[in-house]
Amino acid sequence: MNGFRRWMGRYMVGRYGNDELNRFLLIVSAILIVIGIFVPRHILNVLVIVCLILVYCRMFSRNFAKRQQENRKYLELKARFTGGRAAGTRQGRGAGAAGSGNVFRKKQKPAPGKRIFICPNCKGSLQVPVGAGRIRIRCPHCGSEFEENV
Repeated sequence: MNGFRRWMGRYMVGRYGNDELNRFLLIVSAILIVIGIFVPRHILNVLVIVCLILVYCRMFSRNFAKRQQENRKYLELKARFTGGRAAGTRQGRGAGAAGSGNVFRKKQKPAPGKRIFICPNCKGSLQVPVGAGRIRIRCPHCGSEFEENV
């Protein structure tokens, strides 16, 4: 078992891994399997297979940007229905794509002529050019807007 774990770890290097959208698709698949036990319909089996294929294709993908964009859209849609904020939209590559990033990361230094702001919604950091006065900032991580003096 230990050899398989090492092989799988090496295989997954550079691949997207798991995230919130994959977890949701797995839950939907499990629910459809349970429903399929009581109500045998072939369409349910097809939906389960499609969901599982989608999960594995996303998990083994090397296109991080596209997978993160899909996950961000899912989280925004989920936030609309649950009435909450789009939590977890900030993705890190540290502990798989679903991790919340490295908690012990170094303090970020701004680029010359820029100032760093922390989003009040998702706590993500973003850089803004200095000298623009009072501006409305849109967070690229969660999409929330807030005003700041630059």
